[in-house]
Amino acid sequence: MKRVIQTLFLTTLSLFANEISVNHAWELVLERNDGLKASASSVKHSQAVKDGADSMMYMPSIDLHGSYTRLSKPIDLDLSEPLNKFGAALPIPLPPDLLSKDITTVELSEQNIFLANISILWPIFAGGKTLYFSDIAEAQVASEIAKQELTRQKAFIQLVKYYYGAEMGRVYYETRKEVESTFKKHFEHAQKLQDEGQIAKVELLNAQVQYDKAKTETLKAHHQYTIATSALRMLLKEQDVNITSPLFINDNIKDKDYYIKRAIENYPALHLLDSKRKQTSAVVGMERGNYMPTVVAFGNYNLYRDDSIISKSAPDWFAGVAVNINLLSATGRSEKYEAAKVMDQQLSLLQQQAKQDLSILVEKTYNEVILYLDEFKAIDSSLAMAEENVKLRRIAFNSGLSTSLELNDAELFLAAKKTERLKVAYDFDQKLSYLMILSESSERFFEMAANGEEVER
Repeated sequence: MKRVIQTLFLTTLSLFANEISVNHAWELVLERNDGLKASASSVKHSQAVKDGADSMMYMPSIDLHGSYTRLSKPIDLDLSEPLNKFGAALPIPLPPDLLSKDITTVELSEQNIFLANISILWPIFAGGKTLYFSDIAEAQVASEIAKQELTRQKAFIQLVKYYYGAEMGRVYYETRKEVESTFKKHFEHAQKLQDEGQIAKVELLNAQVQYDKAKTETLKAHHQYTIATSALRMLLKEQDVNITSPLFINDNIKDKDYYIKRAIENYPALHLLDSKRKQTSAVVGMERGNYMPTVVAFGNYNLYRDDSIISKSAPDWFAGVAVNINLLSATGRSEKYEAAKVMDQQLSLLQQQAKQDLSILVEKTYNEVILYLDEFKAIDSSLAMAEENVKLRRIAFNSGLSTSLELNDAELFLAAKKTERLKVAYDFDQKLSYLMILSESSERFFEMAANGEEVER
């Protein structure tokens, strides 16, 4: 009775659960996955940095300066000694009033000095560093986009694993319930035959043992299904889910070289290495620019100054061009330049190795897809034989020509073949999703799922 109530509860729950196809589930992941949101933020950040660098790349640096200075005493110029010498040389001496300290002392600057000015510094040539800096910023954006795509692919692989894992758990649970129901009928039929004296008691006991084992296996299958569904719900951040996309098989597989070529063209990990290589190449250019002259234009305009003689004697503005050529540097620029070239060469070798490793991985995944496809087709004939064998054993048992053990073995063999077929379909879908992610896209996987052969639910 408890089992009946549990089954009715699960059936009722599935009716009210949110129906979600694998395509819809992927949309939910794209919308709700925190890792994808974080990677999208990283892309926006790197793009903002690049846009900021591009917009100000060739702009001058303009600064507004203001200062207040207090001197220990005003700056004065004492003219008494020159005037005395000048007066002594005259035939008529200078009046004493003209030689007083108040007259002979000239105040050049006040004790409190206030200044305000605008300065401008405009790099005209910096050895190409400005352009290389822009290249680095652009490559950084490409790097973050590649990382975002890798995160997206990882989330897609996880979704396929959880979604079809939950579907496999559901179908397996249904299969085990069918097996349990069959063994229950066998047991009840064996009771009748034993009561009529047509079979020995050991046959009845064997039927009961198989029925008890079937109940245990059904309970285990239910737990596995519950765990798989719970993982899917957490991934999708949904309270309840009702899976609507079945496991599938699709033999529309192209040749191996096609997928290898597409993988080398499209796989984001290679794009990530490309962006890193562009950055190191730009660093080589920047280090090489340290050997080239630097040319800057500069200027200054005074906005405010006091009324002192020194301040008034200063020009209102000035402008000019400066050239700097570093003849000897203590910063190790030659070593930095050589190190940058080594890093660039290292990334070039890593790119070649990554392409080789990717080709091997695609070939391995392709072979596994073909293996599971062939295995699935081979199981179909075994499944048909198992179903026919159960029919014959059932007729023979009902006629007293076969033992319950032989019938149970036939039923278990059929259940094992169904489970094996289900597992192979799940493995095929898993490897196919991996192959599509490596070489094409998630959209291509959905197309193959829609056009594939549904595995019986």
